[in-house]
Amino acid sequence: MKEPNNMRRFAKGTAGAIILSTFAAFIILQVTARGETRLSLLRLDLSQLALAGILVGAGWILDAVRIKVLASTLGGGIGFFTALRITLAGAFAACVTPFDTGGEPLQVYLLHKHGFNPGESTAIVALKSLISAVARLVLVLLIPTWYLVRRRTWTLPKGLETALFIGLSVYIFFFGLLLFFAVYPEYIRIIMDKVLNNRLMARFISKSTATTVMEHVEKGVSDFRSALSTFLREQRSVLILISLLSLVAWAIAFYIPVLILQGLGIAPPFAETMAIAGIFYLAAAYAPTPGSSGAAELGLAALFGSVVPFPLLGIFVVLWRSVTYYLTLVVGGITLLLTYSKGRSADGSED
Repeated sequence: MKEPNNMRRFAKGTAGAIILSTFAAFIILQVTARGETRLSLLRLDLSQLALAGILVGAGWILDAVRIKVLASTLGGGIGFFTALRITLAGAFAACVTPFDTGGEPLQVYLLHKHGFNPGESTAIVALKSLISAVARLVLVLLIPTWYLVRRRTWTLPKGLETALFIGLSVYIFFFGLLLFFAVYPEYIRIIMDKVLNNRLMARFISKSTATTVMEHVEKGVSDFRSALSTFLREQRSVLILISLLSLVAWAIAFYIPVLILQGLGIAPPFAETMAIAGIFYLAAAYAPTPGSSGAAELGLAALFGSVVPFPLLGIFVVLWRSVTYYLTLVVGGITLLLTYSKGRSADGSED
């Protein structure tokens, strides 16, 4: 990973994300703001907002614990604060790249910098992501199931039903893709072979370079399978622990909008609010903008229109994105800069 180039890419992504997010928030506020909006801001319960921020931090800690536990299973000795730096740097990268695609590759890279081979690094991050994806899906499906068991009515507006169907469909497709490559990583080698060894790529990449790349890919696939086998055959108790931590992390994320609404003086329907948050998190990751900016704000406004009073909808969106997205952007960005500076100092040169 060429760090200077990636830092420039992250800087452009950050600028683009902030511009899109600010523009979308401005439009929503212009449409929804009323006299009640200003009064609600004056009456805002900052303790609820602070608690929401603390829960965001708790989510970072749980992610760091997952990385540390999985890394320790493979014999790697990374400390908690190293795992936390990897978590925060990855969270920042996800915030500034389309489809949130930058976070996991950066975490793989940082784990590799701390002594893990590429296959092991990939296995740690892929397994964490896979279990996290299952936990998110389980919680989204659990809430309506809980309602049915309690013999209570579960109804969603037609628009939310459509969003839930689309979100689940897209989510299950990408989840299936991730699961497929985790179970059959050799297909990565097959795809790379077809990409590198064709007439078009031959104009840009020499035969020797293509061979070297394929050797690295084959070794990475072999190391990945070995690491995955260690988890599945010898460390199932670790996978159970990671699953529980993932469920707690997503439950925290789904609860944050409840706190923000309470801070605005609204008594939200608890289960519905968490269910809508789950729908949002299912769909938001696949927005093509950096960190889902713009799309996330508009999506929040559309999804929560049935729960949040119209005059407070814009300020609710701004508060949620500030507590979750912008807090992560600031803390993660500082962490990445410090990690990059420390890496340059340790190496004495740029990678």
